[in-house]
Amino acid sequence: MQARAVGLTLAGLGGGALLVALLVPAGSPAPVAVLHLDEPFEAVASGTGVTFLDPVTLEQRTGEDVSVSVRVQGDADSGVADPGDASGGTAVLTYDTTSSAADGTLISTATTTVCLDRRTAEAADCAAEAVDGRSTDVQGLVLAFPPATPERDRMMWDSTAAAAFPVRFLGTERFRGLEVQRYEHVVPEQVLRSLTVSGRLVGSAVETAPVDIVYSATRALLVEPVSGVVVSTDEVLLTTLRSPDGAPGAVLLGGAFALSEESVTDAVSRARQVLDRREESGAVVPWAAGGAGVVLVVLGGLLLVRGRAVPVEQAGDGAVRQPVPVA
Repeated sequence: MQARAVGLTLAGLGGGALLVALLVPAGSPAPVAVLHLDEPFEAVASGTGVTFLDPVTLEQRTGEDVSVSVRVQGDADSGVADPGDASGGTAVLTYDTTSSAADGTLISTATTTVCLDRRTAEAADCAAEAVDGRSTDVQGLVLAFPPATPERDRMMWDSTAAAAFPVRFLGTERFRGLEVQRYEHVVPEQVLRSLTVSGRLVGSAVETAPVDIVYSATRALLVEPVSGVVVSTDEVLLTTLRSPDGAPGAVLLGGAFALSEESVTDAVSRARQVLDRREESGAVVPWAAGGAGVVLVVLGGLLLVRGRAVPVEQAGDGAVRQPVPVA
């Protein structure tokens, strides 16, 4: 009786395990909890027909090929000696932004250090965050979107304006074989700072003149929502000088830029790596449950067969005792 009871129990557990294996598809992905931003990477956006002010000659150059490079380094490579209150749930990232012409002319550089919450992809408060060495309260999304990105509007950081602005969800589409989300990030005109420059930069005959540096940007971003990786970016940037009376001056940098083919390929690869990890981890549950179910059902069946009869025993006097059927 005991063998039969154990056999029924094992068979029941095995049947339950097999049911779990059937109900959980082998391709069902497991949740991704955190951003994967520990490996350094570089994204390059290229523009043709770009206008900029040569910082050496102070001459306005037009119709130029210009690239904007963003090199991102993770925790171990960031060079941050004291990340403040950064912890295992926070990624300390340093990214260098460099704009340069095809002939090697350096137009501008900037360095940003930020602490990102690995679950929300938003900037987290820490002692390390800074822009060009100046302590800055970085806010909103930076460099990536949160894993399992829901379809909604957010706030996203703009390094040039040093502020966060809405990034609006526009819809979903297919891109390079991936299901992606399209967002638009608009930075309205911002006065970055005021300074004094050569009068000729604002069309004035005076030797020097006060000006404002005015900046605006519009970006289209494609985001792979499972990994949070931005796989493609197109943007229109404009930074100009403007005199106090509103007269336009020289264009410091203006043009349309798109992520290079190499950078898009790299971003898609990083997104696929996360997707592959999800699929691999998601397959563990059904396969493990199925395997355990088969083993339990077989063991239970064997015990049930064994328990159907009591083995023949011989009495001490040599008489043979017949097995008694078990109900």
